[in-house]
This record gives sequence, structure tokens and C-alpha cells, in this order.
Amino acid sequence: MKQHIIALIDCDSFFVSCERIDNPALQAQAVCVMTGSGNKGIIVSRSKEAKLLGIKMGAPYFQVQKAYPQAVCLPARHRRYAEISHQVMNVIKGFTPEIEEVSIDEAYADLTGLDIVYKTSYAELINKIRQTVLNKTKIPVSIGLSTSKTLAKLASDKAKSTGGIYIIKPENVLSTIGNDDIKEICGIGHNNSRKLNFNGVFSVRDFLQKDNAWIKMVLGIRGLNLKFELSGINTSPVNSAPQAPQSIQDTKSFADFTDNYEFLLAELNIHIHNAAQKLRRWNGFCTEIGVMLRTKDFSTTALYTELTATNSDFAFKSAAAMLLSRLYKPKSLYRSIGVELRKLSYDDEKQQSLFTELQHEDNKLSKLVDELEQRFGRGIVKIGA
Repeated sequence: MKQHIIALIDCDSFFVSCERIDNPALQAQAVCVMTGSGNKGIIVSRSKEAKLLGIKMGAPYFQVQKAYPQAVCLPARHRRYAEISHQVMNVIKGFTPEIEEVSIDEAYADLTGLDIVYKTSYAELINKIRQTVLNKTKIPVSIGLSTSKTLAKLASDKAKSTGGIYIIKPENVLSTIGNDDIKEICGIGHNNSRKLNFNGVFSVRDFLQKDNAWIKMVLGIRGLNLKFELSGINTSPVNSAPQAPQSIQDTKSFADFTDNYEFLLAELNIHIHNAAQKLRRWNGFCTEIGVMLRTKDFSTTALYTELTATNSDFAFKSAAAMLLSRLYKPKSLYRSIGVELRKLSYDDEKQQSLFTELQHEDNKLSKLVDELEQRFGRGIVKIGA
């Protein structure tokens, strides 16, 4: 079996790093990026300085403001982050086309054989990639290198505290991560870690010492693949073809709590438009939509309904309005609302219905709005109720 050399490139405190590009005065400050704005925000990204203060991921802004008044908290600007992410990924693609984007701030890259192409060691190559990304985009990254995706991910985590790069060689797995808690390994999960702990498996070392038949019996084929990955055998090749999403969510906290139904509906329609646009970029269709409402005390409720396959804003808004009317309680205060598109498909052929022709016109009109927004700017077209 051919041995692959795989890197995991992970942008450091990505949202914060993006904010520092646009505002260099934020350098060396304790900076947090939050969903929503004002007292209703939730921390989703922290600078190194903010982490040292003790600010936790997911902490409510009002608590952070009270306990750490020196911290700078900013509302997230996801469109700007997407632009910078695109720049980072393009720099990486300048070294190898074999990259798999796994999130807005992470990508796997297959570097197999590039030590010969660039006439350098793999350690020097990933250091060059790191420096080039920083020079061209001003985004700091940490890079982990190994012979499987799982080990590369673990190496990238260690790289954050070892100068930005870290390499795990298959022959050194036990000496580098053997004592790591098995529940911290990506792919194990809470339920499986409890099952493994019950059987005396607490560390990576314990897991690797179990025979294949036992692991397959307890965790199935995915568990067996994970053992191979942790042993340095790549079972999941880097896939450079973009992967269509299995579901699409769009949500945001409000600047202030509200019980206003018209405001909730207006915000919901914005999220529907954002989610539907993402679906249309993939030429995808949805047959289930859900609406999520979160109250002032963080209690979340959601309802879903099925649809005839569509990617039309109009069809989504009609179904979502019905769901919102069922979820809404007049005396409750709400902090956020969101939409989720599920049961997505990307086939050209769709089941026909009595309303197919009308629905087709709705889909075409939604795509026309997308084109106008792309050419003239977001919000150029206002659609009436």
C-alpha cells in the first residue's frame, strides 16, 4: 500500500485573525468574535490573549463584558471571513491541487512526492506553506503532518503550541500520542468513548493494543478504520472535489431580545434567502425545512415539515412561516431564529407533481434574484409578501 504524506492546515483563531487584518490596532489585544451583537452575543472565536485571560468558547457576551472589561468583542462578519478563507485556500492550491476543504478555516493537503518536486524535506515544505500563507494573506496557520488524516489532525493540534508545525511519524505514534485520552480523538464521540472506557480502553495506546476483531465487534468498520488511521495507514484519501452539503443551516442572534412576530418573520426570511442561495449554488433541492427558535434563557425549540423538491425562496418562506406560527409564543422573549434545509439531493431528475410547472417558475425567479445580487449587490431586489 502506497504511503501518503498528508498535511492538515488549520487557521489560528481564524475569525479573530480576519478582524485583525481589517483593524491592525487589534493586534496583541484580547479579542473575541461572537455570534449576534450586544448583550445577546455568544463567543465563537478567541485570540491567544483572550484565552490566557480565561475566556471560554461559547461564553455569553454579557458575562465576558462583566468579568473581562479589557476584552474587545466583535460581531461575526461571515461574508468577510469567507472571502479571506478563499484567499488562504488559493495559496495552498499554489503548492498542490490535492486539497480538501473541510471547513472555512481547515483543509487537508496531500503532499506525497512533493519533497522531490520542491527539492526539500517535508518539514521545510510545510514551513514554507505556512510562511507563504502568512505573507500573502496575513493569516497565521498551524500545520500538522503525518501519513493519515487522523494523525495529521492530531499533529495540527500540537502544532499550535510548538511553533506552528508538528510531524507525527507512524513509528513514533505511541511515544507522541500514546497517552492521549481516547475520548479526545476525532471520530470516537461521547457514546463510543463510554463504551471503550467500560472495556478498559482509556488511551490511544490501549486502543491500538486491541485486536482488529474486537474493535470491529465493538465499534464496527469505522472503528477499525480509525485504528488503521491512528497506526499511520491512510483509509480516507484527500478528496479535492468539493463536497455538496448534507444539510444547510443559517442562524444569527439578535442585537436585543424580542417578542415581535413580524420582526422574527423578517429575520427568518433573511436566513431562508441565505440558505437557499447556498443550495442553489450546488444546483441542489430540498425536501425538508426546519425553523429553530431560541428563547432568552437559551431554550431551543424546532419544527420541521416536508416539501416537494425545491430550491425556491418562495416555497421555503411559505413553509417556514407556517412553522414559525406554530412555534411562536407571544409572551416569550427570543434571542435568535434560524432555518435548516435537510434531505438535500443533487440529481437533475426530480419527481413531478401537479405544481411542477409553477414551482419551476419559482426556482427560476429565485436564481434570477441571485444573479442580480451577484451583479449589483446584496439586497438590490426586495420581494413582497
